[in-house]
Amino acid sequence: MGEPLLPTDWPFLPLIHLYHRASDTPSGLPPTDTVGTAMRVLQWVLVLESWRPQALWAVPPAARLARLMCVFLVDSDLFRESPVQHLVAALLSQLCQPQVLPSLNLDSPLPGLTSFPDLYGNFLDHFEAVSFGDHLFGALVLLPLQRRFSVTLRLALFGEHVGALRSLSLPLTQLPVSLECYTGPPEDNLDLLQLYFRALVTGALRPRWCPVLYAVAVAHVNSFIFSQDPKSSDEVKVARRHMLQKTWLLADEGLRQHLLHYKLPNSTLPEGFELYCQLPPLRQQYLQRLTLTMLQNGVSEI
Repeated sequence: MGEPLLPTDWPFLPLIHLYHRASDTPSGLPPTDTVGTAMRVLQWVLVLESWRPQALWAVPPAARLARLMCVFLVDSDLFRESPVQHLVAALLSQLCQPQVLPSLNLDSPLPGLTSFPDLYGNFLDHFEAVSFGDHLFGALVLLPLQRRFSVTLRLALFGEHVGALRSLSLPLTQLPVSLECYTGPPEDNLDLLQLYFRALVTGALRPRWCPVLYAVAVAHVNSFIFSQDPKSSDEVKVARRHMLQKTWLLADEGLRQHLLHYKLPNSTLPEGFELYCQLPPLRQQYLQRLTLTMLQNGVSEI
């Protein structure tokens, strides 16, 4: 008594049922009329978002994002349908509006969802298996990787699904949010910074494959190797020095130039960032001291 007859996310219920039915089908085949059902749900939600937004105020933006992800998890073909693509893209743009985006909180408990990181892990599995570089799929993969969200999500991609980087080919110009949402503030998780650096130097992360995250990784690695924070632990200081030494010795001149001369993010440029023509004096002096130490101690110690 006193409870509503329908849950707060009632407009999404047919889509959620579609996802569960497809998951429970032994053959793995989705139910019949999957496209029609998905389209009607997405059309109805878009009508509410556009004309009656107050009807969805009880559904947090993060819960709406999770429901959109279900469209891609139903099977390997639904998201390829042109009408579905247009509708999901329109709803994604609604979630990325400046007045809505700050309310997107992926750390709070979501109705009907045990754990967003678990859902995101399944989403990455599916992306690797069936996306073939689909840009809309890639945009939904990238959205939770913003700097303000849990580092667990970024670690999941760079630690457990690094193979997905080759398919994240969404152009910088099609990123639904500002690139600065990913590059600031500077990353402070040492494990993730080391994964960024490893992906860059091994060639797993390249600008022509994954332009957005290439720009993001270069930004954070550059900030880390030139950081002079006196409060850093000994472990961080050693890791910073070794990373800068290895950067200086890179055979890939293009990557070396990017990591050393990175200046600011700029999504209008092909690389996604501006470069210093010459290093600022403080950075130049720090690099000279480091290279002098390398020569004195011998490169073999690196």
